[in-house]
This record gives sequence, structure tokens and C-alpha cells, in this order.
Amino acid sequence: MLEPPKLADEIIVAHLRANYDLGSPALEFLPLGNDARAWAYRVESASGAYYLKLRKGEVNEASLLAPQFLRSRGLENAVAPLPTTTGLLFARADDYALTLYPFIEGKSKWDMTLTPAQWRDWGAIMAAIHRVAVPPNLADIIPREAFAQKWIERLKPVDGVLARGRFQHAVAEEMALIWRQNLADIELSRRRYQALGAQLAGRSPAFVLCHADIHPANIIIDGTGFIHIVDWDETTLAPKERDLMFFVDDGRPVETTAAFLSGYGERSLDRLGLAYYKYDWVMQELADYGERVFLSSDLSAGELAFALGEFARLFDADDVVDRAHRAYANLQAGQASTKAIRG
Repeated sequence: MLEPPKLADEIIVAHLRANYDLGSPALEFLPLGNDARAWAYRVESASGAYYLKLRKGEVNEASLLAPQFLRSRGLENAVAPLPTTTGLLFARADDYALTLYPFIEGKSKWDMTLTPAQWRDWGAIMAAIHRVAVPPNLADIIPREAFAQKWIERLKPVDGVLARGRFQHAVAEEMALIWRQNLADIELSRRRYQALGAQLAGRSPAFVLCHADIHPANIIIDGTGFIHIVDWDETTLAPKERDLMFFVDDGRPVETTAAFLSGYGERSLDRLGLAYYKYDWVMQELADYGERVFLSSDLSAGELAFALGEFARLFDADDVVDRAHRAYANLQAGQASTKAIRG
């Protein structure tokens, strides 16, 4: 998040010393990310620089084990957590989990333009991740795609607040106004999400290990050009389109997509899967920002204003709602073309 958590630096330092044997580390808060339950720090110590992630609440064990597993299979692009002195992958500080990573000096895709060769490399890395056979003991703890269930359930409390029409602050009132102004798009997205999810589940598609949040901010390119993949919090077993939807029909130039897919090495993309996951992203954003503004009680004025601004942007041209509708139109056009050829 953009503001520090309600956890004193002294407490964080004490836990770093106790669990990671870092001596006397110095903390620098990093205003990064868009997760209301996570915070980032740079940690400087005699042994070097580290990246510290704090997460409030429960830890998704799969998000720590999956990159560790990939590195054990030779995929060094996956950035995995460093173990504590007792071999655990995180430490506890009150209601927060502390996870320590090596600090990678470099830039995220947000801050630079990738060359065609780098896009091909990224495609090849994603293909390698998707080809890895996940052992049963790891597969048992990684969340599995449930097709149009998770976000519908998460949206129910938000729907309840909107139906009652009683809001706890002005930001919530403003979000409710924007929500109502875009209600047709929201409800269309919800219907299509459920319908496409049911269709996709009926096909019983093959599942692969997906990063599931592989947008440009989650890769870092170091000074040698090596691609590091960070933030495995959403690790999921799902159809490959769960990851590929970030690279196809996502506002990038045609040449960029072509370079990525040439590295990925497969052109048989499921348009149904791509459209479903574009709407899945819409539902995730609606649930996330709705929960923050309508249901949270511990966010600052600045954090609420940020959530409101990000929510409003969802309905801009070439943002997530628009891209989902385009993916649906491409799916319909493809189905019509197939029927015409068969006819």
C-alpha cells in the first residue's frame, strides 16, 4: 500500500533480528502495490539489501512454496522467499506475516519499455512455468480455479450495502454514485462472467500452475537483462489463459503480443478462456474496491481516495471493463466464423 501499516518500525526490526539474524537492519518504507493488506520495505543490513513484505492476516502458503518449487526445477526467474533461521518461509509479528526476499536492483515493466527479444524471453519463461508438473503434495495446497464462484460470493456484502443505501462516509457515497452510473456495464459483466465460467467448467480444461497476477509491475528486469518474477500471492491451478489474458487483447501493440507468443510457442489460445478471465478480472476489481470503500473501517482518507480513483478508472476506454467486452466480442465473432465455415 501507499501508506505504512499500523506496526511500529521497532517491532519489525526486532522480528527481523530474531528470525533472520540480520543484526541491526535499517528499514525504508516503499509505497508500492495495490493490495490493501500488504506493505513493502527495503531492508539494509551488514549482509546486504533485502525486500520485506508484510501481510496482515493469514498467509497463502502456496504463494511461498510455488516459487521455491519452481527454482528447485531450474526456473530461477521465480523470486522465492528466504528462510528464517528455523527454516520457515515467513515470521509472525502480531497479526502480520513478515516475508523476506532478496532485493533485486532493477526496473519493473511499468518503468521501462521491453524489447521484442525480452517479450520473447518472457513468453518462454511463462511457457516453462506452465509445463512444470506440480507434485501432488504441492497441488493439494494451491487454490484451484472454481469458475465464476469466488467473486460472486465476495460481491454479496457489497451488493447489500448498495441495496441499503446507507454509507459510512462521503467517499462511499461517491463510489455508490459511480457504481449506479455504470450499473449496466457491471451487471452485464456479472452475467457474462457467470455464463462463460459455466461454459468453461463444462469443457474440463487442463490446469497448469499460474502466477495469476502477471501484470507488468510483477516482473523486474535487472542490469543484466535477466527477468525476475515477483509477487506470487495469487498462485492458482487454472487453464493457461489465466496468465495469458494479461498478454492478449490487453492494450499492447500487435507486435508485442506476437513476440510474447512466439516465445511462449503456442498459438492455440482458447478465446472462451480469455474472455472469461477478462471478466474475472473485472469482478475481482469490483469486489476489491467495493470491500475497501464500503466495508473497511481501518483505511485512511488517502487510501480511500486512492481506491475510489482506481475504481472509477475501471470504466475508462481501454481499461478492464472495455477490454473484457472486446474479448467477448472477439469470442462471438470467432464462434460465428466457425459456424459459417462448418455451414
